[in-house]
Amino acid sequence: MRHYELVFVLKPTMTEEEMASKLESIQNLITSNGGEIYNIDKWGRKELAYPIQKFNSGYYFILNFKTENSELPQKIEYNLRLDEDIIRFLNFKIKPPKKEEEVQTTAEKEGE
Repeated sequence: MRHYELVFVLKPTMTEEEMASKLESIQNLITSNGGEIYNIDKWGRKELAYPIQKFNSGYYFILNFKTENSELPQKIEYNLRLDEDIIRFLNFKIKPPKKEEEVQTTAEKEGE
């Protein structure tokens, strides 16, 4: 099972309903192709370091998902490139997150 993190930035001109439908469509794309989403972070509107497509800010989202489908990352990137509402994205493979029990035992060992 491979774990991925997808970070994308939506145009600042979008409404709440448009952002919700865009997020839902990305989630449907992942789940319909054998992916399982286990974390969604909405960072909200942030200033960009430099203008992108004449926008100085954007709405940031982070999706963590896992899949056994090795073609899913390419399919996601292809669809995000075609979407005009997404001004920037980055999809990359990450290490599997530790479970809470493992984190607690590691913290206990470091404390001794």
